[in-house]
Amino acid sequence: MHQRSARRRDVAHRLSAASLDAPAAPLPAAGVRVTKALKEWAPTVEAIGQGEQTILFRKGGIKEPTFKPEATTFLLFPTAFHTDQQLLKPGVAERYAQALRLDPKAEPVLQLPYVAQVTGAWTTFDPSVLPALHDFHVWTEQFIETRLKWRAKQPITVLELRAWRLRQPLDLATAESMFGCFSWVDLADHNLSDLMAGAQPVIGDADYAERQRRLRAALAQVPTEPLHLD
Repeated sequence: MHQRSARRRDVAHRLSAASLDAPAAPLPAAGVRVTKALKEWAPTVEAIGQGEQTILFRKGGIKEPTFKPEATTFLLFPTAFHTDQQLLKPGVAERYAQALRLDPKAEPVLQLPYVAQVTGAWTTFDPSVLPALHDFHVWTEQFIETRLKWRAKQPITVLELRAWRLRQPLDLATAESMFGCFSWVDLADHNLSDLMAGAQPVIGDADYAERQRRLRAALAQVPTEPLHLD
């Protein structure tokens, strides 16, 4: 219990430091221990893994009272919760057609090639966050409006992510317990000690720093609060 509390304080400290005034430096891959996977729509995962998208908008699933980051470094777990191509900007569905066809429940083994690191986190109730951050994601307004309307009394969480491509994708044997309306898959029982060895960022340091600068300039036009954990 003491170790869990210490980890939560560490996560809270790093996320609360993410302000609009000082872009967070990308975290190094070496020595990072990964114990969680975040579930996200498969084409979104590919867009993040290809460097086309650097943010997520999240609210909790049906089985969660609200969304909270359980880790600042995590694998991306592809899902098929949304299948409507109209939720993607023009051309995106064609680029990630294979991801759109993915049915994770039908796969005995899922390949997880990407790790994401949170470099900034905020909450907002303002729907203008969608057009403000248009350049940083592949979704249409319909997609985000759906997420904003879900549990309208709760804020939407904005996560800024830097993605890393693993030297070898993690082959994860699927289990029924991994699927359902919740955000996180616990991988603490898997031996992932060498997972980040040889991982490469999908966006170089200078380019990512420029994206951070632009994202924070865009967020400055929207009422937001830095995300803190309990």
